[in-house]
Formats: sequence, structure tokens, C-alpha cells
Amino acid sequence: MPWCPKCKAEYREGFTECSACHVPLVDGLPEENAASKREKFVLPDGMEKPIVVYTAKNRLEATTICDMLHENDVVAYDRPASFGQIVDYTGADSRFGLSIIVDASQTARARELIEEMHRNLSETPIDEEALARLAEEQAMDMPEQPMEDNVSFKLLPLVIGVIVVALALLYLVAN
Repeated sequence: MPWCPKCKAEYREGFTECSACHVPLVDGLPEENAASKREKFVLPDGMEKPIVVYTAKNRLEATTICDMLHENDVVAYDRPASFGQIVDYTGADSRFGLSIIVDASQTARARELIEEMHRNLSETPIDEEALARLAEEQAMDMPEQPMEDNVSFKLLPLVIGVIVVALALLYLVAN
């Protein structure tokens, strides 16, 4: 079977070019073992032995913690916490949270900084006006997204019509 060497899609016999990548197909893909897959991931500079120090609930918390750690000279990055196999392409929240990862030599300091940050947040009362301003600023920064046609809204008149006819028939049968 022909394969695309770029996106690794499999094609039926007779195809010669990948429809997505527009590259010539090959007869087979080279075998990738687990060791070669692991080698593709490169640790950030200053990190030799990665250790998970915290699991954030969402992308905002993970970004906030990583930024705070970077400001305190702790090399850190985040990744989806779900089994370590899912890659977060969208930037959306991970279903199982996001792991904050630092070098083993910096775990104690990172945990201390994270605890201090949480302590400071819990002691500081939330200023509702500042929070509302921040939300408004973030909303202004977000690009407008066009509304997509929703099939359920297109079917709504049909569903209402069926319900009206059913009620009318029920009324006629009852009388």
C-alpha cells in the first residue's frame, strides 16, 4: 500500500501523490521504535531530568505558574497530564489538567514558589472591578469569530411544526 512520507497517511493502490501534502507516495514507511520517538522530544536548556511538580487545572493556571517560575529563574514547561501521550495542539484545557515540569534539581524551589503563589492568592481579596476590567481587556484582545450555521437551529421550525401537528391531532382525537 502507498504511504505519504510526510503525514503518514495510507492510500489505496493506484494513488501516486498525497492529496493533502502534494508529495509523491512511497511503498512503505520506515519502522519507528520507541527509542527514536523519545529522541524527537528535546528538553529545554537547563533541564536534564524532568519531574512533574504540580498539575494545573487549566491552561491559564499552567501559563501563570510557568511564567512565575521563569521569572524566578526556574526552567519549566507544561504538557497535558493525561497519560503523557496526548499532545495539546489546540491550547484548550486538557481533560486531566496540565503537568508543570521542572528539572529534578529545582523541584523543591519550584514547589515552594507555587505554594507561596497560592498562599498569596488566597490571602489577597479579589477586587471584582479589577477582575471585570481584566475580563473586558481579554475579550477585546480576542479576534471575532464568525457564527457558524448550527444544524439544530435549521431544524427548529420543523421540530416545532411536528409538535404543533401532534398536539392538534391529539386534541382532535380527544374530542
